[in-house]
Amino acid sequence: MQMDTMVIVALGLSFGFLVMGGFVVDAVLSRKFRLRRLKGAIDGRGLRSATAGGGSTRETGAWRQDVLGLMRRMTSGVSFLKDRQIRETRKLLAAAGHRNRDAIIVYTFFKMTLPVIFLVLSGLYVYGLNPIGKGPLLDIGAVVAAALIGSMAPDLMLRNTRDKRLENIRKELPDALDMLVICAEAGLATDAAIKRVVAETSRRSSVLGDELGQTAMELSFMPERRQALENLAERAPLPSIVAFVNTLVQAERYGTPLARAFKVLSQEQRNERMMKAEEKAGRLPATMTVPMMMFILPALFIVLIGPAILDILDNYLNR
Repeated sequence: MQMDTMVIVALGLSFGFLVMGGFVVDAVLSRKFRLRRLKGAIDGRGLRSATAGGGSTRETGAWRQDVLGLMRRMTSGVSFLKDRQIRETRKLLAAAGHRNRDAIIVYTFFKMTLPVIFLVLSGLYVYGLNPIGKGPLLDIGAVVAAALIGSMAPDLMLRNTRDKRLENIRKELPDALDMLVICAEAGLATDAAIKRVVAETSRRSSVLGDELGQTAMELSFMPERRQALENLAERAPLPSIVAFVNTLVQAERYGTPLARAFKVLSQEQRNERMMKAEEKAGRLPATMTVPMMMFILPALFIVLIGPAILDILDNYLNR
């Protein structure tokens, strides 16, 4: 009986990891395809050159559409998010890099299914193997806690992805501003300078280049240029990005020289990054205190005092 329960739990965990791995692979492939399409649109080559590789991309897109169709059918009758929560969730998804229209469907699907999966797997584990053995109340509490963790897992993963993405944008912004200064001093306009920066940063996987590429596309077809710039600040809610957007808006409104404004902004961002590094260095001694007390000092005491204790024990035992 116990072996059968262990087999069921192992199969359930394997299925869960397989599903999660499939969605991770799909997210990576869709991101690569989106970056190729974005680069092709900015360079003027269009979607045909971005999809010239052909068959594998179409097969991946068909598989992705089938999975999204299944998710859409499962979540079509579910509306546990209010309008305000949906707007906030869309902003959170955009800040995390998920700008697809179906991102909210994927989020709703995982928000709905992960608690059930965690509940079933924890129930099989707790009541099958009985690892707690402290009574039914603790068993029920463990199962309910697992369901709550499954309910919070999509939000935690999404916020973690957003924080990492925003941190990468903050680190890449000073270098991008330096390139914008060079482009502005060379006489390029705002759109051409941004496209040039996107072309340079697209050679490496740049999060800021992806956002600037989206902004360049919006600047080319949106009637309100200010709205396209404000969309950038909404997708990347950082004080440095807000200052960058305000600089562009004021430069277009009042005719401020872009090169001078970008120089000042770049210097401020580099000073801020240096201050953050100095702040981390200042917190290092206090941060290292606990690891030193727990791991380094015991080993040091053993090395220094251990031979003396062994000599004392040998003398005492021989006597």
